[in-house]
Amino acid sequence: MESVDYREWREKVRQASDIVRIVGDRIPLKKRGKDYVGLCPFHEEKTPSFHVDSSKQLFYCFGCQAGGDVFRFIEKFERKTFGESVRFLGDQAGIPLPSGNGQDRRKACFQIFRETESIYRKSLSSSGAEQARKYLHETRRLKPVTMERFGLGWSMPGSLLKSMAPSRKKEAEEYGLLKQGPGGSREFFRNRIMVPIRIENGATVAFGGRVLPGNAQGPKYLNSPEHPFFRKKEILFGLDQAGPAIEKKRRVLVVEGYFDVMALSEAGVEAVVAPLGTALTQAHLIHLSRLADEVVVVFDGDRAGQTAIARLADRFVLDSRISIRAFSLPEGKDPDEWIREVGRDFFLESIEKAIPLADFVVDLFDIQLKSADATTRNHLLESFYDLAKRIPDPEAIDHFLSRGASVFRINKDLLAQGLFREESLSPREIPRQNSRETSSNRHLMERNLVLELVRLWTDSLDPHPSDRLSPGDFDFLSSGSLLTFVRELWKNGKTNPETVRDMILKEPLLAEVWMQLPLDRETRPRRLEDLVFRVSRMSKRERLSAALK
Repeated sequence: MESVDYREWREKVRQASDIVRIVGDRIPLKKRGKDYVGLCPFHEEKTPSFHVDSSKQLFYCFGCQAGGDVFRFIEKFERKTFGESVRFLGDQAGIPLPSGNGQDRRKACFQIFRETESIYRKSLSSSGAEQARKYLHETRRLKPVTMERFGLGWSMPGSLLKSMAPSRKKEAEEYGLLKQGPGGSREFFRNRIMVPIRIENGATVAFGGRVLPGNAQGPKYLNSPEHPFFRKKEILFGLDQAGPAIEKKRRVLVVEGYFDVMALSEAGVEAVVAPLGTALTQAHLIHLSRLADEVVVVFDGDRAGQTAIARLADRFVLDSRISIRAFSLPEGKDPDEWIREVGRDFFLESIEKAIPLADFVVDLFDIQLKSADATTRNHLLESFYDLAKRIPDPEAIDHFLSRGASVFRINKDLLAQGLFREESLSPREIPRQNSRETSSNRHLMERNLVLELVRLWTDSLDPHPSDRLSPGDFDFLSSGSLLTFVRELWKNGKTNPETVRDMILKEPLLAEVWMQLPLDRETRPRRLEDLVFRVSRMSKRERLSAALK
């Protein structure tokens, strides 16, 4: 968690950092109207499409769609993490880090996990870990050098408590290594193969523990509890080692498990990572976009692996500013097994056949529809609508609807009409297109933007959307009712959330979907940045279009 002091310091750094000067120090810029333009530093081009908005302190490239604030520019241009970018700009602005910002706690966290990793690794060599070593050598067929490189260990019962000083136990409990039980402190991990989970700089901040086959004690895989320096939705296993290879190839493979990463790395496929038992998140993709231009998600060749698409096909994947493709292994295979069978070269050749994620999703619908009865078909159509509603980009949703119309054998216009009525309809319920009002992909995108604005407006957290945007930024809205709604928001100011919710219930385009949206405070900072980015992009496009008329 960020302290209040740290957030205030970061905002001071943002305000003190003139994006025009910082970008202009790195690439040539020319003033054009209210903006500054230049050749984009993130892709090759001959005609300038890179714009810097001095009033909003944002940048955007109309060629490669890179964009964001000054921190994002430094992240992408200097190849730094978000925290490194803030500290870098803070140093340039002469604004020192506040005291008590958590740096000492961060160092203490790294230290206790380093000590614990050493204890687990030593335990793997003990006589009591013979079955664990046999599993790693014979079942997983990992070489000693790979086990050493990934720091594998064994959580021998009692080893951690025996080796840890009593003064460190409270700290170990804070980071989830120990837990309080009826008889005092107990070890969180017992009789598991231990896999260190490291952040990009190589520091261990958590563990993943795997039980041996035949051991029914607890889940097969168990991760450390989350703490201020470990958020599962933000960390990718193996990125600390794969980073250089990803940046060189500009592509990354995403697999499902730790041992898949280790096996592929051992076979010479180095640009590979795995989420920690979760779906890919917006934080993951933003992080990967600093290193790569493309993500290939590799699914196990079984039903469980293929249905994992339901976890991955959220709006942040389908609306990401990084290309996402998907590949499914042969039935019954996982990456670990398959690469040992076919070899590195054939594996990589096969990965080239990966297809866009949205097409992969539709293909899965097609497979399931072939044996679906009427009830199942309607459920699948509802699932299709649910996914489609999460795609705010007009071109992407248009392609998704075209493919969906083909596999569901429904006229595309009728399929779209059912979607834009904000309710899931079976083919029999989709009305004929006899209304004078026609919906469009743009209407859906605009509605989603306004809904996100309202969610951020009413969550009582800072910064408030009105600190980053103005009502004029929404003049691109084609819906008169939505435009009026947005202007009323600013007219009422940072008013009571209940007042805003009353406004929503009076707006048919928003009311029904609003009731279905959960609040998500964890992703709030990134969601705000994404909203500012997309609204600024649409506003700028509208101004350019008007200027060309």
